[in-house]
Amino acid sequence: MPSFLRPAGPGFAGAAGLLSIVAAFAITVRGSEPDPRTYWDVKDLRPGMKGVGRTVMVGTKLEDFGAEVLGVMRDVSPGRDMVLCRLTGCNLEHAGIIQGMSGSPIYIDGKLVGAVAYAWEFAKDPIAGVTPFQQMVNYVRASDRRIAAESRERGRDRGMQAARLAVFPEFLDAAGEDGDGAPAQAADAALPLAGGGMAGMRPIVTPLAAAGFSPRALSQLETNLRPLGMAPMAGGMAPDHVLRGEGDRPLKPGSPLSIAMVMGDFDLSGIGTVTHVEGDRVYGFGHPMFSLGSCEMPMMTGYIHTVYPRASVSMKMGSPLKVVGVIDADVSTCVAGHLGPKPDMLPVSVRVKTGRYADPRTYRVRMVREPQLLPNLLLSVLTSAIDTEGNLPEELTARLSATFTLAGHEPITLSDTFSGPRYTGQSGASALFGPLASIANMLVHNPLQPVRIESIDCNVEIEPGRKVAAIEAVRLLSDTVEPGMDLRAFVTLKPFKGEREVLEVVLPIPADFPEGPHEVFFSDVAGTIRRRFRNEPSVAEPRDLAAFMRSIRVQTGPRRTAVYAHIATPERGLAIGGHDLPNLPGSARAAFASRKEVAAQTIRTDLVAVTPAAWVVEGSQSLKFNVARDAGLSLSLK
Repeated sequence: MPSFLRPAGPGFAGAAGLLSIVAAFAITVRGSEPDPRTYWDVKDLRPGMKGVGRTVMVGTKLEDFGAEVLGVMRDVSPGRDMVLCRLTGCNLEHAGIIQGMSGSPIYIDGKLVGAVAYAWEFAKDPIAGVTPFQQMVNYVRASDRRIAAESRERGRDRGMQAARLAVFPEFLDAAGEDGDGAPAQAADAALPLAGGGMAGMRPIVTPLAAAGFSPRALSQLETNLRPLGMAPMAGGMAPDHVLRGEGDRPLKPGSPLSIAMVMGDFDLSGIGTVTHVEGDRVYGFGHPMFSLGSCEMPMMTGYIHTVYPRASVSMKMGSPLKVVGVIDADVSTCVAGHLGPKPDMLPVSVRVKTGRYADPRTYRVRMVREPQLLPNLLLSVLTSAIDTEGNLPEELTARLSATFTLAGHEPITLSDTFSGPRYTGQSGASALFGPLASIANMLVHNPLQPVRIESIDCNVEIEPGRKVAAIEAVRLLSDTVEPGMDLRAFVTLKPFKGEREVLEVVLPIPADFPEGPHEVFFSDVAGTIRRRFRNEPSVAEPRDLAAFMRSIRVQTGPRRTAVYAHIATPERGLAIGGHDLPNLPGSARAAFASRKEVAAQTIRTDLVAVTPAAWVVEGSQSLKFNVARDAGLSLSLK
């Protein structure tokens, strides 16, 4: 992002300073905009006008094709028009409109009309929808103004508290099935045209060149990104001699334009075409990529290997070359970026060891920080990392540890063991790495305060065999215990294809614990987290960033290889306005409860015992018991 668009520092103040920023912004934006005399006003275009387009079909060589205006359709969606053109040459009569042509400029009498952007599937003639360049400029200008305004707002609102956030512990088991981590589809990502003669018209699908991604990861990307107009396909990086010979070619109208999402040992880049270059400002695609609005993604040169003709819509098969700037606008009519700046990417590493005697391998990538994309990209990279190591065992146990290093906060860590049928098969990787995608999703989408993830480091060790045991039965040593003594229980675990094992669980009872009937609850990790959320409202509904971080740690701390025993203690506190007031006397709790303007929630606390196990524990059991003084004497009299 250009420096003049970044939020002002804490010391910035005063109307004069604000006005100077606004003036500088206006001068910069206007100075980098194309001269209106160099492009057509859409109202001046007429059917029959002929021109020429420009694109690359192979390598980086620019080729011209013919274009004839068939008509202009006004207001195909709010504020957007479309120019219909029949294209000729460059074998388009055979291949039709090609995926990857998005952004190819069309000129009439030397003036720019716009960008090839829309097509019809299974069309018999190469007829394209062209986005007027006039509207590309207007929408980018509006996006730049919005970025500047939002930057000023962030400066003024620094430290303001957002609405409360609900976080649920099921993220540890959901593996993204509830939609967390999926890119949000913006309303204006595509023209919703259907029926009549316009049936089937859509923005030209953007090919995604995926290097190093496994078929399973590509399937995940296909599911999540195809609705947004993306077509992930297995590809590869350009060879070294191409990178050396072609990588430094400047971006020109018609050149391949690559937009990277993942770079490194795995690579994922969208392939389109440059529409116009004005100074350091580059316009392309003629339609949005993800409709992100303001964004920050690497802008790269590209190389086209060939055009793959198909009956529906043909596609360019290309590879990214070198980073030359940053795409910072993804609006409804185009993408746009600046040459020169370096993109701010998130470093991610994953170390994989499959089998006791296998050598570990480490994969490193950098990925875009866009909140809508990050969780799915992280999931796909981690999936590819374990798939690269070959076929996984039909029954497996995975030991996973990960660290999210955060700017200005303690790291978020997860270290746990995963095993069972859900971690095998086609969806096994999603279940295994779903918790990490969910953590990333919660961090980047929290409405309380921006959180910057500095890096994500992951380590996974996979061994054959299912190491899961169910809680089959629980027996108390005695159903009566004296205050100040230990409640002892014996938990029978039934391992998968193994002999039963018995764990002794010891839970000390405080000396001031009230006498009477009580219940002890034995559970797996999911049960203990759900109980923690139910007992502590400030964990379930954090109202500030500190509480939000605590909520995540409550979910990432417990391990699956343990039995958790809970005994409820008497209610001793209230949560009011997101603040915990523990150990309140009954009179104080009654006073708060009587004030209707105060939303008071009861805080409940548990006595908890954690007993490690050699297995991933599943299930729960509960038993009744009594607390009574002189319990030992009464038992001996019996």
